[in-house]
Amino acid sequence: MTFISIIIPFDTVKRYLKDCLDSLREQNIDDCEIILVLNGAGESVDDLLKEYDDLNIIIKSFDSSINVSKARNEGLKIAEGQYVYFIDSDDYIYQDALSKLIDVAKNTNADFINGERINTGFIKERFAEELDKLAEKKRYPLLKNKLSDDEFSFKLLVGDKTNDFEILSALHCLIKRDKIDNLLFDESIVYQSDYEFMIDALNRMESFVGVENAIYAKRIRDDPINLKSLNDEMGGDTFLIYAEKFKEAIENINIERLKDEFSSKLFKYYYSNFSDKFYANPNKKWRNEYFDMLVGLMADMDFKNLSFYQKRELKALKSHDKNKLRKLLKLRINFSKLLEMDNMWRIKAAIYYKIFNKKEINQKQIIFCSFRGDYYSDSPKYLYEYLYENYPDEFDYVWVLNDKNVKVPGNPKKVKRFSLDFYKEVARSKYWIINGRQSVVLAKRKDQIIVSTWHGTPLKKLGLDIGNVHTRDPFLKHSYIDVSKEWDYLISPNRYTTDILKSSFGYEREIFESGYPRNDILYNADENKVNEIKSRLNIPNDKKIILYAPTWRDDEFVDIGSVKFKLQLELDKLKEALSDEYIVLVRTHYFISNNLDLSGVEDFAFDVSRYDDIAELYLVADILITDYSSVFFDYANLKRPILYYTYDLEKYENVLRGFYLDIHEEVPGPLLKTTEEVIDSIKNIESLKEEYKDKYDAFYERFCSIEDGNASKRIVEKVWK
Repeated sequence: MTFISIIIPFDTVKRYLKDCLDSLREQNIDDCEIILVLNGAGESVDDLLKEYDDLNIIIKSFDSSINVSKARNEGLKIAEGQYVYFIDSDDYIYQDALSKLIDVAKNTNADFINGERINTGFIKERFAEELDKLAEKKRYPLLKNKLSDDEFSFKLLVGDKTNDFEILSALHCLIKRDKIDNLLFDESIVYQSDYEFMIDALNRMESFVGVENAIYAKRIRDDPINLKSLNDEMGGDTFLIYAEKFKEAIENINIERLKDEFSSKLFKYYYSNFSDKFYANPNKKWRNEYFDMLVGLMADMDFKNLSFYQKRELKALKSHDKNKLRKLLKLRINFSKLLEMDNMWRIKAAIYYKIFNKKEINQKQIIFCSFRGDYYSDSPKYLYEYLYENYPDEFDYVWVLNDKNVKVPGNPKKVKRFSLDFYKEVARSKYWIINGRQSVVLAKRKDQIIVSTWHGTPLKKLGLDIGNVHTRDPFLKHSYIDVSKEWDYLISPNRYTTDILKSSFGYEREIFESGYPRNDILYNADENKVNEIKSRLNIPNDKKIILYAPTWRDDEFVDIGSVKFKLQLELDKLKEALSDEYIVLVRTHYFISNNLDLSGVEDFAFDVSRYDDIAELYLVADILITDYSSVFFDYANLKRPILYYTYDLEKYENVLRGFYLDIHEEVPGPLLKTTEEVIDSIKNIESLKEEYKDKYDAFYERFCSIEDGNASKRIVEKVWK
């Protein structure tokens, strides 16, 4: 007899299902069947399943759309295992978690065996990092020795690391099959269908075992627009939906010890979530309808192990004394803030929200920021210089610059990012000019206008178009959506970029195809300007110049202030072969600009990573070497040779990001895998120019034809009429 039947409903997303199946394969379970129930309205996974011939996968397909309840029921009808186990196709199992549950089931023959569920936005490869952080806090295993098997099982079932208000889930539980004969999910329930099934199932169980360090990753989907989960789709009043389900569980569960866990979870939800909303949320439902519902849920509950102050709040709650509760919450919240007073950024942010954002907006003031205040550069620079040259007295200008010694024409006010002055000027500026995503700490006021110039024509996928997110921030896509909602103008250099910005940001407003202000200089600079730049760089005048500008890789970014970066182009070999004729300017991405070591090639290679304006570097460069950076789109305006050093092309294309263009066919230069190939291409640059002439002309027409040196003028006329 099969020991375990694993039931997986699938609708979308194929890359999530891959994580799920990979995690099952890693469990090394022999006596199991995997029942995959395919929703006919979802995407095809036929090609993916060919990779899992070693797993005993039984496919049940439907031509039309079915909900999760029906999919699970269809799995139950097929299941032949002694135990059944439900896993969602977008989740995955950490290490040997399911194997641990199965070992316990075989040793105890218990009716119900479960482990810990943790909500996470991380992809499978990076989930371990999150667990390392959690390990620093107190977790369930520390309590295991103090609890019986069933008490520990109930604690894991209700869960501290799942949704705030969720108490029952069918996921990550081994349920004895003969205990749930004739028990099915209610197919009329589309959302939160676990509750009724689990209430009936738990009431039938006689023995429970919780297993420590058996962890299930409940994925928070990384794209809330295109890849909504059932919880995202649920809509309606989610508080009332969960409250009704909570009430149903309290009234119908026959296990008193489990009800104790319900009460513990409910109080934790009140204390860490509801109380803040009751105190400060502008939606009055939290102080009226929701408050009444919460008090009703708490009425007959017995809350244990509360502190003196928690008991005072609970008493005010149960007695429906809103005024008393507000006073107690004011004390608690203000005391918490007092404890955080050593966090200066919190103090500044509080002043920004409570004081600066209540003062009058200066209708003439424009604040500019480029690359988080690290540079006076890019499109904000050229938009500013056009405005200052043509309207020097009509606006009040402010620049965000972390180094206030940077020289800026016109002597505008300079503020360091996240200084108190920064918050003050952001709050009072009518216009924000930015080239990236503004900080989520900032709150655009009703009458303020944000102009986002962005910072390049995209090659590698952005935002919502990225597949798996490999950076340290699993909610990267959410931030793209949140910040772009506040943009009033978004600038594009061509139709190709317009389409990508719409999809990658979920941007629904008009995008202005004006060209990039940062490229104006490429059409307007004369020979004197070029010589001035060379002099400023202090580089030899008798050599041709190669600009090497690689991008960064998502998996290089470990944490704030921490990168693992190594320059892959072998500069010592370039020096040996080319130094008689060339020098190299090395310009790394601003994320990793402090991590470059040019020891041994100092007289040949020059670090220009901190040079403010890459457009000026384009002007002096005879050849560009890049990889997947968008710099080549801008450099193509000069119609000079471009080489692509793509030593990790397969990984970058198929794992880390993926591309919008067919890089193999559409870029106007050769794809090179080794330093030797780069050297050979530079030595034969004239023949390469001829070889790629037609492709270069087509590329220029598609991506550069709007650019003419007047982008700044067009934007000023658009925004300021």
